Amino acid sequence: MRKIGWEIIATIFIAIMVTTSLILLISFQNLPMAVLVIFIGSYILISTEKINRTAMSLLGVALVGFVLYVGQVVQNPLGVSFAELIEHVEWDTIIFIIAMSIIVSVAAASGIFQYIALRIAARSEGDPKQLFIVFLVFISGISLFFDTVSTMLIAAPLTIEICKALEIDFKPFLVAEAIVCNFSSIPSVVGAVPNLVIAGETELDVGFLFITFMPLSIILFLVSLPIFLRWYSSSFGVTDEHRVDAVFSIDPATMIKDRWDFNISAAAIVFLVIGFALGPSLRVGGMEKGLTPPMVALIIAGFLLLLAHERANEFLNRIGWPTVFFLVGLFGLVGALDITGWINFLADVFNAIIGDNPILQTVFLVWIPAMLSAFLDNLPVSLVLAPIAEIFGNPLALVFAVNVGGYIFTPLGSPANMVAIGLSEQQHDPIPFIEFIKIGTLLGMIHLAIGSGYLILLQFLFGI
Repeated sequence: MRKIGWEIIATIFIAIMVTTSLILLISFQNLPMAVLVIFIGSYILISTEKINRTAMSLLGVALVGFVLYVGQVVQNPLGVSFAELIEHVEWDTIIFIIAMSIIVSVAAASGIFQYIALRIAARSEGDPKQLFIVFLVFISGISLFFDTVSTMLIAAPLTIEICKALEIDFKPFLVAEAIVCNFSSIPSVVGAVPNLVIAGETELDVGFLFITFMPLSIILFLVSLPIFLRWYSSSFGVTDEHRVDAVFSIDPATMIKDRWDFNISAAAIVFLVIGFALGPSLRVGGMEKGLTPPMVALIIAGFLLLLAHERANEFLNRIGWPTVFFLVGLFGLVGALDITGWINFLADVFNAIIGDNPILQTVFLVWIPAMLSAFLDNLPVSLVLAPIAEIFGNPLALVFAVNVGGYIFTPLGSPANMVAIGLSEQQHDPIPFIEFIKIGTLLGMIHLAIGSGYLILLQFLFGI
C-alpha cells in the first residue's frame, strides 16, 4: 500500500479550500472572499515546494475559474466566464519566455557561449582572483540581454568546467554570479521576467528603465566586487602553472560545434540586441508602442527554428515548459484578484498607511516587496504588486525591489539562485544554504539601502 504523501495531503487541503470557497459564494454571496480563499490556498501549496508548483498553479487557475463561473450561475455581478479570466494572462510575457528559451537553446548548441567564455577566461591567465572578476563582468554584461535563468544556464556550466580544470572551488563563483545576475538585470526589461511583467502591467518605458537604472547597476557592481573579493579571499588559492597552460592552450575555436550554427547564432544575438535597443522607439504615427521585446524575440526565434530544420523539435523540447505553464497559472490567479476588486482594495489600504508622501511610498515599495521576495518567488510578488505600483506611479521601485529581494535571507526568491544551487548539487559539491544566506543578505541590505537613497534622490531632482 502506498504511503500517504504530500499529494494526498494537498488533495485534502484543496477539497477543504474549494468547499469553503463555494460556501462563501453560494451561502453568503461573497465572491471576492471565495476567490481569495482559492488564491491563498494555491499560494500556500506552491510555497511548500512539496508538490509540483506548475501542477498547482494550473489547478489553481482552473479552480478560481470554476468559482467565477459559479458566480455567474448564481448571478453574482462579479462572476465572469473562464474566457474572460484567461484574458488577464500576460501572453506577451509567455511568448517572450518561450522565444528566449528557443534562442538560448539554439545558440548553446552551436558552442558560441563556450567559445566566448573561453576567450574571456583566457584574459585572467589562470589567476583565480582575476578569473573571478572576469566571470562577474561577463555575467553583468549578458544579464542585460538574457533573463536571469538563461544567464545562469549559459554561464554556470562553463564556470564549473573551467574551475574544475584549474582545480579551483567553483562554489564562490556560482554564488557571486547568481547575485550579480540578479541586480545586473535591473536596468533591462528583458533581464528578468519580473521586469517584463511589471513593465507590461504599468506600461513602463523600456528606454526610461535602462537610462534610470544603468548607473545604479554599475554602482552596485562596484560596491559588491570588493566585498566579494574580501569574503572569498581564502577560497582562491594559487593554480599550478602547468595546469593553467594546459587549460588555456586550448583553441577557443574548438568549442564551435558547427560553423553554420555558430554564425547564425552570432547574427541572431546581434539582431536581438539591436531589436531590444531600438525596437521600442520605432513608433509610427499615433502608435503607443514600437517593436516590443516579445515580438523581436519571437521573430528571431522563428527564424532560428526555420533554419534548424530537422533539429527544430529538439530545440522546442528544451524549452522550460514547466516555467511557462507555471506563469500561465499565476497570471490567471492574479487576474482573478483584479476581477474581484482585491488589487484596488490593497492599493487603498497601502495608500491609507503611507499617504501621499512620495518618499514614504518609495521606501515602502522597495522594502516590503523585497522582504516578500526573500521568502516567495519574486515573480508572484511582482504579479500581485505591479498594479499597486502603477496606482502609486512608482513601478521603478518595485522593479528594483523584487530583483534585489531575490537574494536576501534565503536563496529561494530568485530562480537564478536555485539554478546555481542545483548545478552545484549535480557536481556532488553543493552550495550550503547558510553560505548563500550570509553573503546574499549582507549585500542585499547594502543594495536596498543604496537603491532607496538613489530612488529618493531621483524623486528630489527629477520628480521621478
